[in-house]
Amino acid sequence: MKTMEEFSNSLEREDMLAVKKFIHKLKRNWYWFMFVGFIGAGLGYLFTQITSPSYQLQSLFLIKDKENNQLKMDLPFAGSMGGNINLQNHIGILTSYSINRRVLENLDWSTSWYQEMMFRDNELYGNEPFDVLYDRTATNLEGVPIHVHMLDSTNYELVVDAKTWLYGREVEIKFKDRGTYGEPFSNDYFNFTLYPKTASRDEQYFFTFNNLDQLVKDYRGRLVIEELVEKADLISLTLEDNVPEKGADYLNELSSVYLAYELRAKNHTSETTVNFIDSQLKDVIDTLKVAGNNFTSFRSRNQIVDMSQEGGIIVQKLVDLDTERSMIQSHLDYYRNLQKYLNDTEKMKEVVAPSVVGIVDESLNSLVVQLSDLYRSREVISYTAQEKNPKLILIGNQIDMVKRNLQENLKNLINNAIIQVQGLDRRIDKVNQQLTAYPKTEQQMMNMQRMYDLNNELYTFLLKKRAEAAITHASNVSDTEVLDQARPELAVRLGPNLMINVAAGMFGGLFVPFVVLMLGTYFYDRIKSAEDVEEYSDIPVIGNIVNANVSSEYLAAIDNPRSAIAESFRELRTNLQFVGPRKKDGTIIIGVNSVISGEGKSFTSANLASMIALNNKKVLLVDCDLRKPSLHNRLKYKNKEGLSTYLTDFSSFDEIFRQTRVENLQFISAGPIPPNPSELLENGKFEELINRCRELFDYIVFDNPPLSIVSDGIIIGQKVDINLFVMRQDYSKKNEIKFIDHVHKKKSMKNAGIILNDIHLSKHAHVGAYGADYSYKRKSSYYYFDSSPSYTG
Repeated sequence: MKTMEEFSNSLEREDMLAVKKFIHKLKRNWYWFMFVGFIGAGLGYLFTQITSPSYQLQSLFLIKDKENNQLKMDLPFAGSMGGNINLQNHIGILTSYSINRRVLENLDWSTSWYQEMMFRDNELYGNEPFDVLYDRTATNLEGVPIHVHMLDSTNYELVVDAKTWLYGREVEIKFKDRGTYGEPFSNDYFNFTLYPKTASRDEQYFFTFNNLDQLVKDYRGRLVIEELVEKADLISLTLEDNVPEKGADYLNELSSVYLAYELRAKNHTSETTVNFIDSQLKDVIDTLKVAGNNFTSFRSRNQIVDMSQEGGIIVQKLVDLDTERSMIQSHLDYYRNLQKYLNDTEKMKEVVAPSVVGIVDESLNSLVVQLSDLYRSREVISYTAQEKNPKLILIGNQIDMVKRNLQENLKNLINNAIIQVQGLDRRIDKVNQQLTAYPKTEQQMMNMQRMYDLNNELYTFLLKKRAEAAITHASNVSDTEVLDQARPELAVRLGPNLMINVAAGMFGGLFVPFVVLMLGTYFYDRIKSAEDVEEYSDIPVIGNIVNANVSSEYLAAIDNPRSAIAESFRELRTNLQFVGPRKKDGTIIIGVNSVISGEGKSFTSANLASMIALNNKKVLLVDCDLRKPSLHNRLKYKNKEGLSTYLTDFSSFDEIFRQTRVENLQFISAGPIPPNPSELLENGKFEELINRCRELFDYIVFDNPPLSIVSDGIIIGQKVDINLFVMRQDYSKKNEIKFIDHVHKKKSMKNAGIILNDIHLSKHAHVGAYGADYSYKRKSSYYYFDSSPSYTG
């Protein structure tokens, strides 16, 4: 029994042998590697030529802290001025559809011009051969190539041949027409006017009307915006484009549009505050003018220079109370408006800050700022997210919570404000009662003075707030600074790379035959060499019969004695001594078998028998295939009398023998096909024939029927000394070896040996002395011979 070390060494040797065989197969098919590799390199070169170059452009943003970019004022939503910078909000806005559409509208890329080249079309950006003018409301099919050929200085030719979708169905647009520069061209599909710029008669141009929505989608897909360094307030904008100038223009315009958007968003609050104060000032100014004029006129009419000191104190007291009541009332109005606008997003954007009306409640201010920030965050995220996005759902829940807190807070503030107004009204009534002690004229003057002072204080307060808002508006700058603009000269070429593509194509081409050969080797289930036989069975391979592509009429050993195939049968004859019993005297019976038909069993039987006969041995060749005989055709004999007629007693022993053209070789044909071959072989007559022939011949060769089809071959195989199994290269399957090994191990057929037939010197075999290494595994013999034709079929 093998030790583990011996078993491991055996496996290692088998693996090495398999690798060597595969490497030899690769070497034998070197021309396929060269051919397919050359094609792959050519495809790589062609791919480089037909692919437009691609460039990468970059722009760099710095997001600055808001607290450092503006004056700190008691202004609307002052709380939102500080806090952490949310870079994701900036990235979301930059990638939004509305911002990118505004960029394309500003750039006015409504048309694109191309120059027709041999392998690809070259976009002419910034160097358009013609100017195209058209009415935005006119019909112009988008995405349809319009080929323009310059005929002369005044005329041009248009050619359109394309398919497009129109009114929900695919239509073919095909026409050829002429036009004049500066004059409108119009048909059912296009309406425009062409003006020549840099066009040449020798060049071919075409242009398309662009779909703006599709362009937005395309550029948003190629735009990459990300944080440049973690924990740093830097944003990198990267864009790939076929034209570096075009990509740079897009990135730079995107920067300008975003900066304008951001500054507009920041100024919205101060502008809303100024507009609100202006609307309040308009009424206050009118009221103040009327109060001032009434007070002056009254004093002139009544010739009153001044009121008494005590009356002035009362008036001042009333003015203070009225001012306080006016402020509380404005607070109350603000609370109620805010309560009414809570569920209206658009109205909430127009609500001024509590500080504008003098409200200093920190809780209210914090809640209003928080709600404003949440509304803005939701708007930013909605540019790039769907309604069911988890972030949007979370912000929606936060808005609902802030609204509930704000509602509760406003209820308390409204109740408190109402109580304060009622209290002030009572205090004002008490002071007014003190005026009754004064003459009626002085009472009227006090009331006029009171109205004037009240409006004057309100006017002064509003002017102060307006000045603060105006200063904030003037000090607003964008939180974003463009550190690096995109520059065409700094564009990085991404491809295509000629050397890389050619190398990739070549290696891809080399890989294809390698994979094909590897898969073919792995899944190929037919026998290729003696090693395949030895891998599945311990039965020795005692002969390798080469193929020489000759006619089936020939007996190779007789007609081509110096051929490779004749040498194969000589080696087989020699190797028989290692299989059968070593008899000095007595007849050796050889059974030639195969698992299926077509493996060359009859051919091998005839040539082996003739080769043994040439060695001065008396040989009898018997065709034992009683179901489908063929050996008589090869030897050119009629099949009237033979084995079947002898077994059925229709022919005598002497009548069935035929002398062949080979001296010492006689032949018994199968005879007419009987209805019961198996029963005939077991009726005792077959053993009688064998015993009588032993006295006349040195060797008896049986050409047996296929084993896997009928049992006749096994019946005969039990009666012979040597059982040879013929297998054909690239024809017999590997599972046939297992079948033969199974039959041999059951002792059904003794002294077995395998013959590998129809071996092609250029296929599968290892190169050896005369083209292949053919050897019985216990003996190696090499011969030199000429390559006269012979047959193995």
